Amino acid sequence: MDDGTPEVRIERCGALTIYRDEGFPAESVRAILDTPGEPLKTSRKSTTRRVGEWVVKESCMEGGLAILKHTFARRRYRQAWRAGRHLLRHGVLAPRPVAFIERGLGGLLWGHALISEFLVGCGNVEAHAKSLGEEGASREVIRAFLEGLAQAVHALSAAGAYHSDLSGKNIFTRDGRQFYFIDLDGVVLNRPYTDAMRLKNLVQLYDSFCDLWGPDLLDPFIAHMLPSGHDVSSWAAAVHDGQAKRRARIEAIWRREGKC
Repeated sequence: MDDGTPEVRIERCGALTIYRDEGFPAESVRAILDTPGEPLKTSRKSTTRRVGEWVVKESCMEGGLAILKHTFARRRYRQAWRAGRHLLRHGVLAPRPVAFIERGLGGLLWGHALISEFLVGCGNVEAHAKSLGEEGASREVIRAFLEGLAQAVHALSAAGAYHSDLSGKNIFTRDGRQFYFIDLDGVVLNRPYTDAMRLKNLVQLYDSFCDLWGPDLLDPFIAHMLPSGHDVSSWAAAVHDGQAKRRARIEAIWRREGKC
């Protein structure tokens, strides 16, 4: 299942199959799994909690459907583990994954969990951008932040990785200079970074910041995200249009759910 690096150890413990870093004991994995911890996020499909210096993202049971999903789509559920190891091996910052666990017996699976490091002192880049505005940061500071973010995304694609949900909520930072990619379930590995992928990522990122800053700051960010030979003005127009459509879709969903 893994990328073949020798430091991964695979162990069976009852209904658990544990894939772990060599230096991370199976006893620690089981202890972390058994600890309720501090809830961070809950969705229909998964729960995420903090246990000390670790984050545990664990799938939720979805009735009998869970067995079918986890058994026949097991590669998809392993994606965050594989992606995290791939990014770190290529020098791209991400929470260090230390263990991946599958729950199942007799070839059937009904759950999984990923244990990775908790990024102490980090917050998402949307929150960081908002703090820059509240602090009255200069345009030079804002430009440096956006240029650094663009360089981090370039490093991601250069590593052969495409994040299908590259909104600002899925990029963390401590200081606005170093950037960590999270929610790695949506990362696709070893696929060429097409212009369609690039446009989708640009729309996601533009949507994260356009309520704070205008085109005078964000269009240069688009330019930094483009390789040479791409026309900035036409790309900026496409990003503006894509962001407006994205926001309209999101707001329509919010209205249906009674959130606005």
